[in-house]
Amino acid sequence: MRVVVALAALFACGAHEPAPVVAADVVIEAPKPAVIAADPVLERMSHARELAIVRDVKRLDVDRAGLVARLEAHVAREIPREEIRVEDAFLKALGVITPEIDYEREVYASLRDGAAGMYEPFDQTMYVSRDLSPSTLATTVAHESVHALQDQHFDLRAFQGYLRGQTDTMVARSCLVEGDATEATGETSPLSATDYIAREIIAPYAHGSAFVRALRAKGGWAEVDRAWKTPLTTEHILHPDKWIAGERAESVPAPTFAALDGFRDPFVDVKGELSLRLVLDSFLGEARAAEGAAGWAGDTALLVRDGSRVALAWRIRWDDDAAAARGFAVLGEAFARRAGCSVTRSGRDALLLVGPADRLARWSKEVLR
Repeated sequence: MRVVVALAALFACGAHEPAPVVAADVVIEAPKPAVIAADPVLERMSHARELAIVRDVKRLDVDRAGLVARLEAHVAREIPREEIRVEDAFLKALGVITPEIDYEREVYASLRDGAAGMYEPFDQTMYVSRDLSPSTLATTVAHESVHALQDQHFDLRAFQGYLRGQTDTMVARSCLVEGDATEATGETSPLSATDYIAREIIAPYAHGSAFVRALRAKGGWAEVDRAWKTPLTTEHILHPDKWIAGERAESVPAPTFAALDGFRDPFVDVKGELSLRLVLDSFLGEARAAEGAAGWAGDTALLVRDGSRVALAWRIRWDDDAAAARGFAVLGEAFARRAGCSVTRSGRDALLLVGPADRLARWSKEVLR
């Protein structure tokens, strides 16, 4: 995880003036919709979310293909292509998705059926699919109206901006954005799904809404507003008490790869507790995955290539020895018996390696020395 959160959250950055947006080989002419003045839904959500209306919100109804095309345009503008290729390689190296799956295309295919609308900070416009039932339309407009209010008060363009090597922060912010809107509208989020990409898509809504609910219980919407202005990790999202206590993630040294002759182009990333939980869930189920990821203190993942070959090192740290022992055991269940994988432990750290089998032992010693 976690390019898909940026794809699924439906946010972007850029100029406010309408302009052509390019996604793949398609040019989408940005519309010039009429301003909706005194929108009763916006007023209702302003009251529910306790955020004043700063400006009216533009809305355009589009067909399903047009909605997905705008999503793709958002990704083309916001997320570097290399980031998407790295995420694809990361998931395939772990065996979370199979080699024949195109990660990005699979995400779009899932959203093509499920996406109902989006608010785009790029042009401050709400886009809504024309084929929605009356009840789904009402919920969608309310949800996207909250995003518009968030943009007016917290600047979604800056908040959702791409941060190289900081997947955990980007995912945590997406969870706050979607959880905030889901709670304000009173929606019920699905808690589980059968495949990895579907679980990634629903995670910001399910876990984000639980986080926001816990903050509201402590201090109302004012406490949620405070979260928009403080550092966030997905550990905070999954364990709101840790955000309330001000717990910070630890910095974990990036793995080196001198043992891998010929491998190059390193990409280093902090994945976070939610990414770890979702990966483990693919092999062991939700309960065991949550148990293994609990007590996460920090991590750093490294991906390197040698032509078509990929090697991966994921160094994960837990809060204490007990959590590290538990996490190490769960990692072992998921990966230790797989060819080309090794799981080793040093104190509070565990190291998951995927790469050439004849170099894993030497690589492990290099990283953990």
